Amino acid sequence: MKKMKRYQTVILLLIGLAAFSCKKQLDVKSSSALEVPVTIADFQSLMDNNNVMTQIWPFAGIAAADEGFVSTANWQSSTLTPRNAYIWDRNVFNENPRNDWSLAYTVIFYTNVVLEGVQQYGQHTAEWNNIQGQASFFRGYAYYQLAQQFCKPYNAQSADTDPGLVLRNSSDLNVKPVRSTVAQTYARMIADLSAAVPLLPTTAVVKTRPCKSAAYAVLARIYLSMRDYPNAGLYADSSLKLNSQLLDYNTVKVGTSPSFTRFNAEVLLHTLSSPVGLELSPKFAVDTTLYRLYEAGDLRKVLFFQVQAGTTYYTFKGSYDGTVNLFNGPATDEMYLIRAESSARSGKLDAAMADLNTLRQNRFTKAAYLPLAATDAVQALSLVLTERRKELLLRGLRWSDLRRLNQEAALAITLKKVVNGQTYTLPPNDPRYTLPLPLAVISDTGMAQN
Repeated sequence: MKKMKRYQTVILLLIGLAAFSCKKQLDVKSSSALEVPVTIADFQSLMDNNNVMTQIWPFAGIAAADEGFVSTANWQSSTLTPRNAYIWDRNVFNENPRNDWSLAYTVIFYTNVVLEGVQQYGQHTAEWNNIQGQASFFRGYAYYQLAQQFCKPYNAQSADTDPGLVLRNSSDLNVKPVRSTVAQTYARMIADLSAAVPLLPTTAVVKTRPCKSAAYAVLARIYLSMRDYPNAGLYADSSLKLNSQLLDYNTVKVGTSPSFTRFNAEVLLHTLSSPVGLELSPKFAVDTTLYRLYEAGDLRKVLFFQVQAGTTYYTFKGSYDGTVNLFNGPATDEMYLIRAESSARSGKLDAAMADLNTLRQNRFTKAAYLPLAATDAVQALSLVLTERRKELLLRGLRWSDLRRLNQEAALAITLKKVVNGQTYTLPPNDPRYTLPLPLAVISDTGMAQN
């Protein structure tokens, strides 16, 4: 353990507080006298550092989306980034070097250290393959998370020219950061996740480590965000073939807060959005229109929500983390919905409704459950997207959904929020759907601002 702490200290020194974003922080040099990871146990310890790998994923998209609201007092008492992300102001990520950009790139740094270590020290064994697969998975996962905020929404017509991410394939912090294109960014994350699949175990030892079904699930997310619905459905199907378990909400105890236990049967990989008070209970109230979508007998109405003290509104208690912190990892319920959406969009109404009803049957009381039916593809898609909003509340997915659905005129919406008597609006396809890079990145690298 002491050895691990020593070389993790080296890594943290190299990273600084905002790895990859500032040239100044690349000047830190490690001492050759300090130990570095060389064994399977060493590299697994890096991948098991949950403070880095699983608990700090981007949060600004949650604040910016339309799943809930905060009072003026709670908004005013928040820190700068979540406060401004909430109203789509461009002054975000500048008051804290530990932010949605730097923390995700810290994950990428860790993965590159591991991938280089596997190349140097590894052997062709299942254990070493698993380590390599985990690192490849998390690098692709990090690029996906970053792209949902810092790249333009994927558009096949402009992806080859739209600015993408800095693709770090080396742990050498002296390599000059250069932005790729959106097409190159998505190709990289798909390549990383695809490379991970054959290397990962079917079932992970713990749910903070990725497995094959989780890798397929993230590939399904990626293709969904690209609006490549056939591939999204194929990868969701691959994930479900390995793990299709759903919780029967009739067996979940009503009245406890939070309602669910960590690492439950639906979780494919346990990750969290960075904990930010503005987005959490008791400050964050669920959108009232969204709350009214839940029907009588829908157990999510009592398992997801509790009354916000002193108000007539509701806060969220349904995180699969088992705390107020927001679970954002892939899970089987999400895969049923992605496969259902893919089926609906291709006119396979029976398949779409079968997946939707399988999910809903596990969400309603036995007496209240009634299967849904659709007479055409438009109705089927509408039912799936409504269920997606209700089921995946505060999973960190809504911002990505808005970005892709706004590209279809029939599904585009304008967001509105009121703070301190002032109304803020975000029209469909507004440039503010791409968040700005931290100013430190711009000043220290010379990269163009979004």
